[in-house]
Amino acid sequence: MDILLLEDLVPDARQWLEARHQVDYRPELLEDEALLRARLYKVDALVVPPRLKINAQLLDYAPRLAAVGRIHDGTENLDFEACQKRHVRVIQASSATVRASAEHQLCTLLQLFRSGGRLGPSLSCGRGTPGREINDSVIGLFGLAPPAHVLATMLVPLGARVVGYDPAVHRNAELWRRLGVQPMALPDMLEVADAVSMQVIYASRYRGLVSERVLSACKPGQLWTSISRPSLFDLEALAGALRSGRIGAFMMDSDDERLSAPDSPLRHVPNLHITPRLAPYTQESHLRGSWYLVDRIHEALMLSETRSQRGALDSQPVPLA
Repeated sequence: MDILLLEDLVPDARQWLEARHQVDYRPELLEDEALLRARLYKVDALVVPPRLKINAQLLDYAPRLAAVGRIHDGTENLDFEACQKRHVRVIQASSATVRASAEHQLCTLLQLFRSGGRLGPSLSCGRGTPGREINDSVIGLFGLAPPAHVLATMLVPLGARVVGYDPAVHRNAELWRRLGVQPMALPDMLEVADAVSMQVIYASRYRGLVSERVLSACKPGQLWTSISRPSLFDLEALAGALRSGRIGAFMMDSDDERLSAPDSPLRHVPNLHITPRLAPYTQESHLRGSWYLVDRIHEALMLSETRSQRGALDSQPVPLA
């Protein structure tokens, strides 16, 4: 069956898939919408990067599509309802990137502490004020997405006190105790935390969750790092909190183009550093994600082929005795 790769897999996983299906690696199609649509007509499975939006309009050009896969988790480019209506299976290697994202959050927390919250060129301007150790600090976990589970187990041995809040997890849930995290109401957590790691799983009801009112509860000079979608923030309020010093520094990992748009409230805001969604990308996560995808795509295509064969048999006329 025909598989189109718009994002590459590790060589061994790709070879495994090529031994079983027709595989075409064509990343250049991302730059030519007309050619991509023409190529999709005979495609049975598709592996896409986060930048390509899978919506009803695109699916109209892929009548044979049975599966669409992403090596890295995320929902910002996938219209799940449109895929479901067309019986297209969405395959994401969600667990493959958990440790990579957790390590990224730990790395940024350590960088923020050691730099004293100073981001940008000032880091190279002499010794300056000494940074801090993470030991004996209070770290707030804003959201219990899977990376937070791993991050908590990293922070506790470093001597940090870990507190947390998740809008979808009750304070009496057993998960908090198992992770060694003290649950708190959001304002209480923000009042005591020296730094906040945000990894809230996006839902439309959480849009603008981090508002001016929420940010007003932050401990002055608080350090933040986030791998959550920027739409969870009121960006005007966030810019104001950074300018006033309510938030001392913020490291945001996102490839949302709106953050760098000319009219973005975050342009030229001090002590804000944005990275282009680096958290899930490591050699190891790419290896895990590649093998997960090829296995699940092969499974989905075999199931689709079996159903097609059954449908063809069922449509045959039954001979009369």
